[in-house]
Amino acid sequence: MASDYGKSLYNDYETLLLKYEKITEENKILKKEHALLEQERRLRQRLEKELSGKKQEIETLKKEILRLNGFLNTDGNNSGLPTSRTPIRKKKRIPNSREKSGRTIGGQPGHPRAKLERFAEEEITEHVEHPLDTCPECGGKMEALGDDLEKDELDYEVVVVKKRHHFRSFRCKDCGQIYRQTVPGHLKEENQYGGGAKSLMLLLMNTGNVSVNKVRKMICGLSRGEMNPSEGYIIKQQKKAALALEGFLEELKQELLRLDILFWDDTVIMVSTARGCLRFYGNEKLALYKAHRHKNKEGLDNDGILPLLPAETTVMHDHNKVNYNEAYSFNNIECNAHLLRDLQKIADNLPGHQWPGDLRGLINETNKARTEAETEGKSGFDDEYIEKFFQAFNRIMLKAIEENKGEDNYYGNEERKLINRITDYKDNYFAWVANFEFPFTNNLSERSLRGAKSKMKISGQFQTIEYAGHYAAIKSYIETCYRNGINEHTALRRLCEGNPYTISEILAGTAKKE
Repeated sequence: MASDYGKSLYNDYETLLLKYEKITEENKILKKEHALLEQERRLRQRLEKELSGKKQEIETLKKEILRLNGFLNTDGNNSGLPTSRTPIRKKKRIPNSREKSGRTIGGQPGHPRAKLERFAEEEITEHVEHPLDTCPECGGKMEALGDDLEKDELDYEVVVVKKRHHFRSFRCKDCGQIYRQTVPGHLKEENQYGGGAKSLMLLLMNTGNVSVNKVRKMICGLSRGEMNPSEGYIIKQQKKAALALEGFLEELKQELLRLDILFWDDTVIMVSTARGCLRFYGNEKLALYKAHRHKNKEGLDNDGILPLLPAETTVMHDHNKVNYNEAYSFNNIECNAHLLRDLQKIADNLPGHQWPGDLRGLINETNKARTEAETEGKSGFDDEYIEKFFQAFNRIMLKAIEENKGEDNYYGNEERKLINRITDYKDNYFAWVANFEFPFTNNLSERSLRGAKSKMKISGQFQTIEYAGHYAAIKSYIETCYRNGINEHTALRRLCEGNPYTISEILAGTAKKE
């Protein structure tokens, strides 16, 4: 009995031992499987993290591709780039929505030909004879028949004049007082270049945009080697001329502060190897230029124009946000030429969106209607027309918001920014609709700064910001003279002889216009 019980216990023990070994083995397998699963989980997490990073990288690259495509699509029709920089591969569109007329380039049939007038007899300064003494056929002697054919020629020659000025002493026969004639400031040296030569140097540099070394070469060539100023001397004349204009520039600034409408803009210039800024203030009659190392509010304030403008003044600009600074009290109006280009850019990059084209059409149509109304002598639209314009504008902007929904990309973000800008500043953009006195664009400022960009292309950068300031001062003088019908060379000659025109002379119309 006991033996059977022992056998039974032993058998149970054996069974349990086998189960234990089996469970132990299964546990080992499970541990291995768990380790593999954990390894797989960690690998999956790492891969998911890498995949998320790749997705983010792909989205970033997509945005960059869109941005670069937008850059490639940028030209003079949808940005501030000049039309000359439109890529060769890209067809140039006619600006300002003009349509091709189908006419040939140049003067049209019936257009009077521009030509020189026949000289009056008293105007002739030289007669040139063309004799024929010997017959070309037989060598015989020729005689004149009297049926003369006359041709007039208008030509130009540089004549070098070498002057010697005499300043003598005089005694009064009555009182015996002795006087010596005063020597003008521009004749202080024993030998010097005259006002004509100096003004030519300044004209070539500041109107012709010629570099200093080429100015020297051109003057030497024009005078057949009789005048050969050094580059240092030419630069010195530039500085002297600028310093002599301090009074003129102050008078000009005061005149600008009295304007009802002031245009201003700035452009990038190169000063040595760094970017600088040339700024313009003015209107159709006045032009003030200022050069600065940086584009910032500090420079604007140093110019002494915007901070001093009264609340009655209206300033035209291209959405320079600094103009809305609370420190300034003047009114702001925005350039519609830039707005049209911004709208065209969105239309080019989001061709399925209709609102940019609709708004461009509304603006161009209204501007055309304004031009026609002005031709008819009208001073403004009636209230009904103005109301209809803004009703149409509001409908277009509602469409813009609707079309922009879901555009969560680079172009969509750019579109959204433009929509918000137009909405927030609509009164500034469309002041010209309600009041014909306000201009449509800031093109006057852009044209005023075009010469500086030409100078960068032709002459290269300014060596110092001081030299850029000299250019700005002289440019202010000759451009203001030119806008009032005064010959630039005449104006510069007076400046070089110590007697520059004053703003009062220019605006009063008493300045000599040669």
